[in-house]
Amino acid sequence: MAVNSMRVLLVIALLFAAAAPGNAGGNARAADVAEGAISLLISKRCEKSPRREEHALDWAALVYAAGKPPSWGRKEGSMCRGLDTWVLSEAVAAGVYWSTNDHEAIAVDPMKTMFDDAQVYASFKKAYGWELPQRGDDFPPRNVFLKFDSKKLSKLFDSLYLKPTDKVADVTAQDVYNIFLKDFITRVARETALINASLAKAKVAKLVKEYQAAAKEEGSKFHGPTYLYKAAASALPQDRPEAQRASRTLGMILRRTADGTWPVVSRLLKKVIADYDPDLSKEIGKNL
Repeated sequence: MAVNSMRVLLVIALLFAAAAPGNAGGNARAADVAEGAISLLISKRCEKSPRREEHALDWAALVYAAGKPPSWGRKEGSMCRGLDTWVLSEAVAAGVYWSTNDHEAIAVDPMKTMFDDAQVYASFKKAYGWELPQRGDDFPPRNVFLKFDSKKLSKLFDSLYLKPTDKVADVTAQDVYNIFLKDFITRVARETALINASLAKAKVAKLVKEYQAAAKEEGSKFHGPTYLYKAAASALPQDRPEAQRASRTLGMILRRTADGTWPVVSRLLKKVIADYDPDLSKEIGKNL
């Protein structure tokens, strides 16, 4: 068991480097899955900031107006912020729902269709045969770590992956990556490379045991971000800029090492970086 509910599930984020299942169950269509997933992300985490000059894409999403409920329209989206396990899981499920339901009906009442958790998660289960992790009021507790399955992660990634030149709506998957996810994934990749270069496997195994022991000992009082910040400060070379903010990525590596899925996550990260950012791959690839 393991995790703190605020940490990022990297694998799901990687799926959206080029989101689009080609042969998912049901009648899921690649382009539609991607389009729906991005619509949810723009609606919740990737809306263009009015205070920043940044590249953006115009996309179908929820629009908001004072005194009115959210409605379907179009808005500009840019770099995603605050990507966590839960919104990314919702986006995967929403994309599958969008791909297998009438788009006009969704647009008429999005809050009761594509933005209704029960409906979209049910669509995902029907398509793939298993459930994505859903967040309840008290799930997961602070001292409980989510567990993931290597075979399911590989299957999901393989069914969602597109090459950079493939089309998502009216743009390429590379455009989607560059505008929405490049900053996020580049940061995670650089921090992962630093951690891999700095820590031997035996040290990582020791950190996993210490992390689990601290969570068990402190119970509901355990605060993962604080623990990981201290662990990273102690274990990583502090003369590197990446080390100053690598605690989240260290936590991801420790949790995925604990449940046995880190080899899969590592492989997927290498593939995404190699395909979508060859220059970065040449720079840090040997440590990914």
